[in-house]
Amino acid sequence: MIGWGPGPANVAFRRPNAKEHSTIELPSSRQCIVATPAGDGTWTCVRSTTGAYWCPPLHEATGPVLPENATLNRRGVLKLDSPLTGTHPARPLPWHRYPRVDGYIRPWAASGAFRSGLRFKGEERGRCFLVEETARGAVSCLRRNQGRYEACFPRRRPWRRGDVAACSWGPGSLTFTRWVMTEGSDPPIFIPWNTIGEISLGSYEQEVEAEYGPQPSLGYRLHGSRVQVGYFRGRVDSIWLSTPYYRTRSGFGVGSRIPPGHRWHGFVWNAWVREKPCSCWVKVGRGRRSLPVTADNFLKPWFFINVRHGRISSFYFASRFVD
Repeated sequence: MIGWGPGPANVAFRRPNAKEHSTIELPSSRQCIVATPAGDGTWTCVRSTTGAYWCPPLHEATGPVLPENATLNRRGVLKLDSPLTGTHPARPLPWHRYPRVDGYIRPWAASGAFRSGLRFKGEERGRCFLVEETARGAVSCLRRNQGRYEACFPRRRPWRRGDVAACSWGPGSLTFTRWVMTEGSDPPIFIPWNTIGEISLGSYEQEVEAEYGPQPSLGYRLHGSRVQVGYFRGRVDSIWLSTPYYRTRSGFGVGSRIPPGHRWHGFVWNAWVREKPCSCWVKVGRGRRSLPVTADNFLKPWFFINVRHGRISSFYFASRFVD
């Protein structure tokens, strides 16, 4: 149960209570249920046929407050406070040897190969996207009958039209549907001074990784250049880019010229001076005019447009800039 701890839990072999039955439509039969605290209630996780636990999306509590009788550690290991007489550890299950996220097997090796021992069964196609139900590190893909897979893993990120994803049949399942993605990710969108492609200030780190994969040490190598993303408390806190791929509707982006002058759209020329002027346009804050470009305004939003030989060479957006 990686991602659900650390913290207390309730473990019981029982029938779902009324709230669990209505909220996540569990069958009324007795089953092994793990419940973890969620505000004024609990999240309910049930054991699937593979032996892995399925937990609903983290929207709202799915059950009432229950007494604690177990503990989850940071690695997702569940331990009862008082071991039950006559019980013993479960034998290793087939999916134990694979890397997992939210109970779903990660099907692709770093090389892009489909992991040995897994299998494809069936093929579908359609568009993929992120919703709150999507498993971390995956995308959701919409089926023709309006149902959707909540744990599809693209073979590469960002993906292009025609690329393949593997859609899991469930937590711990070794079976996947081969999914052909009919739309690419990472559109050439630039929304000043907040968004490029599928990356926005304030986005969750897991959303960015679902689209682009884990960030390499020097940033993402995209479209012949680099994009670097900074995080603070799990959310995008800064974006630096030097690729001309991302453009506004009017075509503005890296490589564009800005008319000479001291001010432009709230930006101030060469306002940030340390050893020497920065050869950049700077704006502090989100108002129409820049706040004073001083250390007194650190931890506020700062935006930089770097210029070289009269053309924009890179952008840097920061929700809370500290030099």
